[in-house]
Amino acid sequence: MNVKPESKQITVASIAATSAEKTELKQPADASVAVSPVVKLKMEIEQLDAERTALVKTTIENLKPGKPFDQSVVRDINKIETRKNRLIVARFAALLRKNGPEVQAIVHQIIEI
Repeated sequence: MNVKPESKQITVASIAATSAEKTELKQPADASVAVSPVVKLKMEIEQLDAERTALVKTTIENLKPGKPFDQSVVRDINKIETRKNRLIVARFAALLRKNGPEVQAIVHQIIEI
């Protein structure tokens, strides 16, 4: 019963394009309200966390003796985690492109780890 996550080679450009497509789809009709990228990222991550939590709760509630466990739930949770990680990586890649002093501090901390 080993569940092996799918491994795909993904470039930073495709991650950014995917996240840009998703954000374009989620924009409200009133475009005059501008949301900063940091706030938008936090909202999307919270939404993905809420979706994952709801999926886990539903799965736990549906567990019954004698009923087989649905492995597709694990795949769905992994897909949600993958989307979340891609959002974070896309944001980090955007920060690296800016090459500001705050980004250099982050990179320095990561290198020390």
